[in-house]
Amino acid sequence: MSNKEHISDQELFKLFVESNRAEKYFRELMKRFSQRVYWQVRRILIVHSDTDEVVQSVFIKLWQHAESFRFDSAISSYIFRIAYNESMNFLKQKRRFQSLDEMLDSDGFYISQLQSGEEINPHSVEAKLQAALLTLPEKQRQVFLYRYFDDLPYKDISEITGTSEGALKASYHHAAEKIKEYLNDN
Repeated sequence: MSNKEHISDQELFKLFVESNRAEKYFRELMKRFSQRVYWQVRRILIVHSDTDEVVQSVFIKLWQHAESFRFDSAISSYIFRIAYNESMNFLKQKRRFQSLDEMLDSDGFYISQLQSGEEINPHSVEAKLQAALLTLPEKQRQVFLYRYFDDLPYKDISEITGTSEGALKASYHHAAEKIKEYLNDN
């Protein structure tokens, strides 16, 4: 695959599927998407070790269900949809999904996770933004993450989350207002 930089994501995925899941094409797909998938999942799960586990699951699902992709949308939307679903499933399995707000308020676990590690300086604007994000309801947080960090159009977010574009726009607006309020107060 000498001209792999010139092959689009769609073409690369098609080569992967048509060549009966050739590992070389899959490795290239992982190379292209692993960092974006990692940060998408990390923004949902916060904890690095949980994120690594889910990222592995995302690429396993991609390998197992490659033939189900219909090529009627961007491969990135398909991969991000898998990442979103795997993240939500992980939260449900760990029984964090329903008690996330309580956990944040009661012991500050996620705030401490944000402040640990080398990726985020706890006094930076990014850390304050991340703390503000943790105060949002799950749906508003997801929409904000996709728009603000990933710069995805509402159409793509709709495909990933299964939510109408109108509802996504309203959620984003509410999230932005709450974040602005949080940042002004802190």
